[in-house]
Amino acid sequence: MKYILNSLPAKTTNHFKINNIELDLEIPNYKKTNDYSIIGSTDKLTIEEKEINEKITTKVGLEFNKYYELNITVPKNIIIDDAILIDYAFENNDVLVDKISINYEENSSCNFIINYISKDDSISFHHLLEKTISSKNSKGNITYINLMNKKSTNIIAIENDVLENSNITHNIIDIGANTRLYNIYSNIKEENGINNLNNIYIGNNDNIIDMNYYLINGAKRTHNNLKVEGSLNDKAIKNFRGTIDFLPGCSESIGEEIENCVLLSNTCNSKSLPQMLCGEENVVGTHGVSSGTVEKEKLFYLMSRGISKKEAEKLIIMSNFNKIIDNIPNESIRKFITNTIEENV
Repeated sequence: MKYILNSLPAKTTNHFKINNIELDLEIPNYKKTNDYSIIGSTDKLTIEEKEINEKITTKVGLEFNKYYELNITVPKNIIIDDAILIDYAFENNDVLVDKISINYEENSSCNFIINYISKDDSISFHHLLEKTISSKNSKGNITYINLMNKKSTNIIAIENDVLENSNITHNIIDIGANTRLYNIYSNIKEENGINNLNNIYIGNNDNIIDMNYYLINGAKRTHNNLKVEGSLNDKAIKNFRGTIDFLPGCSESIGEEIENCVLLSNTCNSKSLPQMLCGEENVVGTHGVSSGTVEKEKLFYLMSRGISKKEAEKLIIMSNFNKIIDNIPNESIRKFITNTIEENV
């Protein structure tokens, strides 16, 4: 069935063909994976799991009638230093439609690393809705790692409310699956809130990667920071839409947006659309995108020292990716991601 998905909040001319994406998708019946685990200091958290038989919709544009829900509360004044690891494994054509709700209460802090991985080569389907509230003076770092196989579909929608003096970071490490859609809606509602969104993507073969990020500065002295680094090879397709919206009353706020894509073939396709919407005068907004082959000067420098072209390209791409990998609050996971990326670039 054909779907029109990931529509821009403020459309541009149809000539660019980036206002949305039209996809043929087969939405299979709900069949939750049973291979699932949570590791870490869960005794300090409030966790509730259940299956819900009611309608769920996301800003991606899809609707489902049943889903699995994981509710996590980080209680007031609780600080958890070690990251909570949540793993979902897919096999035998698993289908997972899930909702993860994370509520950071006042003065709390906790980091989460959530992995989606395939254990076989069967076709699996995953659609996530994450809803996060970061209350006053709270801090959180949430990392998603997509390692589903090249036959599968992975869709992640995040809706994030950032409250007074809180600081929330999302890291998306996008390596697996053939069709991948990401939709981030983040609203900094109260003063001095900080929202960071970091994204790595790797596209090979005939992968389709579609991103639609809408970040709102909705109060005074707020800061939205968006960094996206990627590489494309073969016939991979990538669409990036990044919108930062300065609402009236958000004076002294900052919005930063950077997207960089390295093209490793002549047959891949990269489209990028950064947008700034501004209803307030006293703000600072910057954006930039770049898309092209590896810089010849850097390539020549490395190859002149006996490094092959492929390895030189990999080193240059990894230097871009490391800026984001360094934000992940777990050393062993950082090493694992680095090794996995090097195998896929």
